[in-house]
Amino acid sequence: MGLNALVVCLFEESEALEHLAFKLEQEQLVLAAGKPRLLARNSAEFEQAVKALDVVSRRRDELVVAAAAELGLPPTTTLSTLADAATDGDERRVLGERRQIMRAQVARISNLCTKNREILARNLAATTDALALLGDGPSYTAMATTTVGAPRSRMLDARA
Repeated sequence: MGLNALVVCLFEESEALEHLAFKLEQEQLVLAAGKPRLLARNSAEFEQAVKALDVVSRRRDELVVAAAAELGLPPTTTLSTLADAATDGDERRVLGERRQIMRAQVARISNLCTKNREILARNLAATTDALALLGDGPSYTAMATTTVGAPRSRMLDARA
């Protein structure tokens, strides 16, 4: 029962990761189009996607602990170890595939975050240059922060 529930949860987590990547791609398009007025809405939707991912990730953590206990493994067991310990060949294969897919999704999300930060930095530099041409005024370099936070390190642990 534990491994089946975990497999279902991994599919849900994969969907949540895909939705998060979509929100980052959407943000990238908004940034590239020079439509900053749309960023607030996208940022709110991004935050909702992060919260949804957090919920399913926490459930996955609980299911990994439960599945590990069923197999007589320690609670700190990773998906890779669970896959190796699975007695059913299909479960072993699916766990291994899900792990690889999710690792690729996390790498894609990380790349999207990096690209979005680069676009934001270029846009900030262009805005600062334009303001400098207007004469003395306030410095806007303090606005160099972004709402595009990196995925939480918990998403990158060996269980994913």
